Amino acid sequence: MKLLLVARRFPPDVQSGTETVFARLHAEALAAGHEVRLLVGYRRSPEGFPAGTEAVALRGGPRDWATMALAADRAARAFSPDVVLSNSIEVRVRGVPTVTIVHDLNFGAAGEGLGAGARRLFYRAQASGLARVVAVSEVTRRALLGLGVPAERVVTVPNGVDLQRFRPAPRPEDGEVHFVQVSRILPGKGQHCALDAFGRMRPDQRKGMRLALVGTVADSTYAEQLRVQAWNLPATLHTDVPDVVPYYQSADIALFPTRMPEGFGYAAVEAMACGLPVIAFDDPAVVEATGGHAIVVPRDDVVALRGEMLRLAADPELRRSLGERGRAFVERYCWADTWRAYEAVLKAAAKGGA
Repeated sequence: MKLLLVARRFPPDVQSGTETVFARLHAEALAAGHEVRLLVGYRRSPEGFPAGTEAVALRGGPRDWATMALAADRAARAFSPDVVLSNSIEVRVRGVPTVTIVHDLNFGAAGEGLGAGARRLFYRAQASGLARVVAVSEVTRRALLGLGVPAERVVTVPNGVDLQRFRPAPRPEDGEVHFVQVSRILPGKGQHCALDAFGRMRPDQRKGMRLALVGTVADSTYAEQLRVQAWNLPATLHTDVPDVVPYYQSADIALFPTRMPEGFGYAAVEAMACGLPVIAFDDPAVVEATGGHAIVVPRDDVVALRGEMLRLAADPELRRSLGERGRAFVERYCWADTWRAYEAVLKAAAKGGA
């Protein structure tokens, strides 16, 4: 097939689960022998994009949506693809079957000026002209159906995880307990809740513990607030790191106190792939993606979060057991299966089939 892949954001310009998934789909399509053209937006720099990528400079805000839609139309006219796979809901190429991935509908982090109500209306209108909408979880699928997207247009394909990169590794025996949270640095991901729970421990309880907050800065003001909050705590902020895997593999316990409705909870699954037990705020998509193997506490309940952190810190056998069960569960998210599912959807769309 001739495939045009379109995304408003792409690594390394933006690093999050959404971009990680789309970059891997691009790599899988190439490996499968398809003729692939990649069109992506950027705000900081196109440096590091795959060779041959058509990069579109974006300024931020709602105009980016129109910019990407127009760029996709131009690219399609030049390339004549059989089907378009888009990671951006605004893209609906005229005359070419378009498959769009919807990761979530939280609208809570972009800050691009459109209200959630307007966005929901836009999603519903756009979906009416798409060949298929791929939801990354049943939670996202139900949310799309709740917007009025016809059920026959929506298919669920869970994200894949690189199980070779994200794998358990021996941790140095330093006598300490290391917590890690890997997420974009923005209020909706709840890093301040992790710090709050950590700070509420008595000094004697916290002795021998460390907390690492790792992720791309999406909100610089919030990042500075976290640095202030972490003052005098054995907690560090690691921003825009080239590879998050070593941070998982050097930790004992992963935290995922997300405060926004997730579509999948990619970081929680990556942590489980590395053999870590996960403590998360209760979120339907995270529960689904982790198969119920994460320890969940009520959203924003930092006292309960603190309690579970202390409980796991004191019980290495429980950590080991939860980590092994979590790793066994997430092995179902192998990329070979994920790509086969996408390929079937794309082929059906290209043929105009169901």
